[in-house]
Amino acid sequence: MKPSDYTTSDIIKLAENALRIGNYEDASRFFRYLMIHFGAINDEPNKRVFAIKTGECCMLAAEKARGSPRAIILSVRAAEAFQEGGDHEMARLCSSKIWEHYAAINEGEPRRDSELIHALKVFGDYLVSSGDMEKAAIIYSHAAKNASESGRTLLAGGLCRDAGDCYRKIGNLEYAVDYYTKAADAYLRCREYFEAAWSYCKVSLTFICLGKMRDALQAAEKAESACYWGEIGIFLKDLSRICKLLGQGSLSEAEESWNKIKAKFSGEYARLVEFSFQAARKNQLEKY
Repeated sequence: MKPSDYTTSDIIKLAENALRIGNYEDASRFFRYLMIHFGAINDEPNKRVFAIKTGECCMLAAEKARGSPRAIILSVRAAEAFQEGGDHEMARLCSSKIWEHYAAINEGEPRRDSELIHALKVFGDYLVSSGDMEKAAIIYSHAAKNASESGRTLLAGGLCRDAGDCYRKIGNLEYAVDYYTKAADAYLRCREYFEAAWSYCKVSLTFICLGKMRDALQAAEKAESACYWGEIGIFLKDLSRICKLLGQGSLSEAEESWNKIKAKFSGEYARLVEFSFQAARKNQLEKY
């Protein structure tokens, strides 16, 4: 039977039975289904009740999985469920438990398996959603290192990109450009030309913000090459050209091109380009 074939009373019984025999993960899944169900019909009191029950079961499951990456994932789920239920004190307790599980894994034998990399990605995403970009960057970089050392190049590229985004958001542009470069190089090795071009553009724009125009120009040329190899004719080709013009100091031409495509960019990335223009103007003024 599918979950939709059961009544809410049936699912409550399934959850309670799973809880009674110590199958905490199954219990959490049943309670989470109820949380989502009551949320969908705007029954907030019941949604909160089953969110709390989901969190409690995830906590128990995490303790059972202590010492494994699974404990991190279950603790993240617990924290998110308690937040949904409005129990912020328990959510904070779960957050501290995540760090305990992370520390326990680091103290054990080194491991680079996909389960750990996935758990670190989940942990990093949770920290981003909580607004803690600095710690998220550390977790993403740890995951990226593990992925790279275990030969998962494409996965490492995505994690480096995530770390770069976090470092950029907290203003650590030196670290951001380093991780964007690692991401771009990894994507290029995997022939993911769109992602490579996009990452090289971010490298170039970040170098411009740092006032490193020669490095920015080199990154822009790599972005252009990736666009050529991947036969990418959409906005990335235009953006790589804008990066190149900025690196060369051709501000008016770059601005003209940017005005034609900036509506295609989200606020976050449009701001990065605008900051790059400001840095390029400042750099040009300092020359004269």
